[in-house]
Amino acid sequence: MYRHLERPVRSRTGGDARLPGVRPTFLAAMTLLAALAWTIALVVDGTPWTTAPVFLIGVGMLASATVATVGMVVVGGRWAHRLGLAAVAMSAVVAVARPIDPMWFIATITSAAALLTLLSPAVTTTIRTLPSASGPPPRAIAPALLLLITPAVIGFVGNEATPWALLVVGLTAPNAAFLYSRVIPGGLLVIRLLWPALALALSPLLGWVAGLVTAVIAIVVAATAWDRAVKASYHPPREVGTTFPIPPELAPPEVLDAAQIDEKGRRRI
Repeated sequence: MYRHLERPVRSRTGGDARLPGVRPTFLAAMTLLAALAWTIALVVDGTPWTTAPVFLIGVGMLASATVATVGMVVVGGRWAHRLGLAAVAMSAVVAVARPIDPMWFIATITSAAALLTLLSPAVTTTIRTLPSASGPPPRAIAPALLLLITPAVIGFVGNEATPWALLVVGLTAPNAAFLYSRVIPGGLLVIRLLWPALALALSPLLGWVAGLVTAVIAIVVAATAWDRAVKASYHPPREVGTTFPIPPELAPPEVLDAAQIDEKGRRRI
């Protein structure tokens, strides 16, 4: 998701931090498998949620798990590991609320396996212990991560909401995160003003609980998006270099030719 994040993690001794004999890619992908299992379980039986919340919960779990898996495998990001834990926590909420059936047992076993792998040394040793010097600061990542989990969060409490309003708020959140994280023109404006304004405008249609949750998320996203670290990551500051005159005879000929200046420093006619 983040094109300018950390490079693959290395151990403190300089070698590969991954344990021998294991496949961290497969282990990290357990988080995505758990999200997929619970999404299928909700499609089979979405009780106690209605159609729109079920759709948003599935989108939120799959989006969070996918980004977390890619982030852990590609860059070993701390943010990715935490997002993976958040995706597993979402599945735990579904497990508590959803009726028990064969699909429930399959998804629960997958979630338990995902949690164990996320906490196992085979995965944790591939995760950075300190922020990357080349990547954006943690505060710059916070708005995008919050937007990613928004569909699932409002889906959990959205049974009383107007379906179309719930879907608009929920589906535009990860899209806003994408625009910002890919540094697409206008992405910063979207997370600072446009999406929070849209969420606040539609919150009265979402019912008391979902509307309050949506309003809180919109305010937090807007507040974090106005942090200096966010602007610095989106528009890196450019330092103006110091200039000083040099004798023309010391300048390379190609520089003089480009500036249309002769060897005595006079502009050519």
